[in-house]
This record gives sequence, C-alpha cells and structure tokens, in this order.
Amino acid sequence: MRTQPARREPMLFLVIGLPAAAVVAGIATLVLALGGEGNAGDARVRRVAQAQTTDLAPDLAAARLALWAQAKVDGNSAVSLRFGGSAPAAAVLQLALRHAADPARDRAARLVRAGEGLYLGRLEAPRAVGAYNAELAPESGGWRLVGRLDPSSATLALAPALER
Repeated sequence: MRTQPARREPMLFLVIGLPAAAVVAGIATLVLALGGEGNAGDARVRRVAQAQTTDLAPDLAAARLALWAQAKVDGNSAVSLRFGGSAPAAAVLQLALRHAADPARDRAARLVRAGEGLYLGRLEAPRAVGAYNAELAPESGGWRLVGRLDPSSATLALAPALER
C-alpha cells in the first residue's frame, strides 16, 4: 500500500479547512455586528411592540397648505430651493439629507429666504456617494416636505408625504 505525504492528502483540507473557515466567518460576523450602529433610524420613529409609530401631523399640515418645492444641490454644496404655488412664511428652513445606507454620511443645510418663494443655503459638508432621503421643515416645525435625492441627480422634488 502506497501512502501519500500529509500535505498531499485531500481529506486533510476538509478536516482542517472547514472548521477554520467557520471560525473566520464567525469572527467576521461578530466584527460586523459590533461595528455598526444598532438602530440607525430616525429618532422620531418609536417602536412599540412590533409596530413603528411617528407623528404624521407635519405631513398633513404640508398637504393642507398645498406646499411643494424643487431644490438643486450643486457640486460646491450650495443649495437653492424654490417653492411652487404658495410659499411658506418661514424665514429659515432646515433641509436634512439622510443617507440611505450610512448615517455617518447624513448632511444638513440651513436655508434662508432670499426672495419670494426662494431659499438659499449650503450643506454642512460635501455630499457623499449614494442616495439620500430628504426632509424639509421650518425651524419651528409645523409642516414637513419629503423627497429623494438620487446619486446621479442634482435636483430634488419635495412634496408632502401624505395627501389630504
């Protein structure tokens, strides 16, 4: 009977390789689980039992006021926003851009009225790669417009999340 050296035995790779791969995969899973923010969602959303709840009054208020807006974000992080139809009376608005996958890439801008229905501002940091969920509201609250800024686009349509 002819014997092979241990390093040439295929069963040795199964006996050692499979458990070693399981250990490496377990460590990688542990690193991923401990490294992220466990619950990186909107702080205003509450979880009760298995249901999520949030205050929809600002969305209904925006629908009642028939507000909608178009925003443009240029390569220098400048934001210009123009309301269509009726414009709100607020002198300052807050634009929040929440990254779809990474909360560390969230951006915000303070927009100041520059004319009738026109607001101008600048993002606090350049836009990162990826899609953003946008939210526009006055500093005092009261109403809210939402939209989505795609990675390949510089324009953003904002509308109430709910209809009247």
